[in-house]
Amino acid sequence: MVKSDRTLLRKQGRKLLRRYRNLYVYMFFGFIAALINTIVFVVLHNNFKVVLVFANTLAFIISNLASFYFNHYAVFTHHVDTSKSIWRKLVAFFTFRIISIIPDTLIMLVGLSVLRWNAVLVKLIDQLLVGIFNYLTTKAVFQKTTILLESEFGNT
Repeated sequence: MVKSDRTLLRKQGRKLLRRYRNLYVYMFFGFIAALINTIVFVVLHNNFKVVLVFANTLAFIISNLASFYFNHYAVFTHHVDTSKSIWRKLVAFFTFRIISIIPDTLIMLVGLSVLRWNAVLVKLIDQLLVGIFNYLTTKAVFQKTTILLESEFGNT
């Protein structure tokens, strides 16, 4: 590989990191939030025998409070929509997350009650699928709309 090729490759790599920084950081903190969700669910459901829907809902609330904190202070730090107060962002954030608890709970019910799969496996699959929806909606809560449109269509 020629030196100019390596320089170009590094430049392209930095450009990709800059362009998708929020996604990478969101994935890291999303993993932490999913881990919190899974651990809380497993402890409540398996150890304390809490009913599935209640264990899932409590895990949802705890992990999403952590997720809001992570997203507000660590993930979406550039092109932030400062016109919204933290309370307005919190309400919008939880509105989207309440919508996402419907497929979350359905996946858990089908995986555990119908398919009789392992609770941890079902929860991990659930977190991955719901996480995609959550990234898109969380991005809309924290970032300026014009930046969102530009980044989605490659104009940045």
